[in-house]
Amino acid sequence: MEIDKNLDRRENLFKTKPHIFIAEETDAVISFVKKQDCILNSIIEPFPDILELEKFATYHYWSSCESVNVFQVIGTAHPDYAGYSWIDMLKIGKRMLLNLRLLKENPGYYFETSRKKPDMHYTRVNERLYISGEGNHRTSIAKVLFYFTGDQVLHGIVYDEYAIDFEARELLKAAKKTLLSEGYPVDVEVRRKNVRREDTAGWKRDYYELFFVVKNYRYHRERIIKKAELRKLIEEATRKRNFITRLFSTGKGPFSDVLRK
Repeated sequence: MEIDKNLDRRENLFKTKPHIFIAEETDAVISFVKKQDCILNSIIEPFPDILELEKFATYHYWSSCESVNVFQVIGTAHPDYAGYSWIDMLKIGKRMLLNLRLLKENPGYYFETSRKKPDMHYTRVNERLYISGEGNHRTSIAKVLFYFTGDQVLHGIVYDEYAIDFEARELLKAAKKTLLSEGYPVDVEVRRKNVRREDTAGWKRDYYELFFVVKNYRYHRERIIKKAELRKLIEEATRKRNFITRLFSTGKGPFSDVLRK
């Protein structure tokens, strides 16, 4: 009879007070989720190097208090947690016991629309959303809690969003590699300029234009070019390696002023 009462209590908690069930029956929740084909079993991905990527940003949005579908979060900047699953976080999170106790005491925290305290930081990079600062434990708890309640949106996030031109990034890598392998005393750097800003209190949106600076250090020549021109520069630098091409070539190429050895 005592066993039946315990089972009834657990089932009632599961249905009516999932925050208490998650906090008190954490092992049972983990075991249950791991048997499901469930988004909570997704592996936490590492956050890319945003300091390197933002050089290629054509757009940046920032908000001090954003509402986000927490199930879209796929990764984290925290090196200790990438590679585990979100449900694993209920066990391995270094401050998870404290956060589970706070969940039990104040589940309303996860449904409040005001800015989260302490701050939670998310960054979206071309539709891929990551925890970029604080908030690993609370994000994991929110995912589990909302999985059982049917909710999705977590409010009050400090939020950044970038549109990264990955094609420009790969093109720059290719240009540097080609120029180095062909022996040119030339380097290329990416730059950007702000062409428009929209903002009011608590948010801002910036639009950028990318360009490249090509420098020949031996002959002190410099050119500013766009992405399409950088592609042509790579083609010209590659053609010049071929003796037959050089022999029968007539005239100078469009980048002959900087492509000098």
